[in-house]
Amino acid sequence: MIIIDAGHGGKDPGAIADGVKEKDWNLEVSLHQYGFLKKLGIPCKLTRKTDTDLSPDKRSELVRSSGATICLSNHFNAGGGSGAEVIHSKYATSVFAKSTADALKKMGMSVRRVFSREGMNGKDYYYMHRLTGQVETLIIEYGFLDSAVDRKKLNVRSYRFQLAEEAALAAVRYMKGTLNSSVYFVQSGAYKEKSRAEQLCEELKKKGYEAFVKQER
Repeated sequence: MIIIDAGHGGKDPGAIADGVKEKDWNLEVSLHQYGFLKKLGIPCKLTRKTDTDLSPDKRSELVRSSGATICLSNHFNAGGGSGAEVIHSKYATSVFAKSTADALKKMGMSVRRVFSREGMNGKDYYYMHRLTGQVETLIIEYGFLDSAVDRKKLNVRSYRFQLAEEAALAAVRYMKGTLNSSVYFVQSGAYKEKSRAEQLCEELKKKGYEAFVKQER
């Protein structure tokens, strides 16, 4: 199970630059990520589906009680800098974070750093690491809103979605390989005629199954 967290929301806009509020892009990529994983048949949840307020206690409680093993907390950065950042708990290895960073790099987004941060009390600095229990949480900053280099890429909505998909696939690979859980894909039919494939797809949807048509060459 993966839980997807759209950072900030409601009265908390997150970073703001050139007319973009971070909370909006966070929600947009999180909803896309959720739909993408559902199509793959991967169990997943969201901490928020709309532009709502979530206190740190409420957000972290949603993650802790979700039954998930992984949380992807989606963000966009600001404040001077360029490139993606992937932040992991000080109690976790960097394996998952580095594989996620590599996936973003393959999509053409430079990676500024992969790191963990310790607070003054010796525990994790970020509450999404400190308060989410046994769930392995990654905070993913997909780029800087106030960087001309990053914004040229991030202004393209489909590119933001591609980055979100790559992060999701990195999580699936990590679950399968490191957490020793298997992922199974079910194929219901294969047709040369697209219309027949679409007909079966609609029949499956009516019965409550997640279904989509994919062309293989």
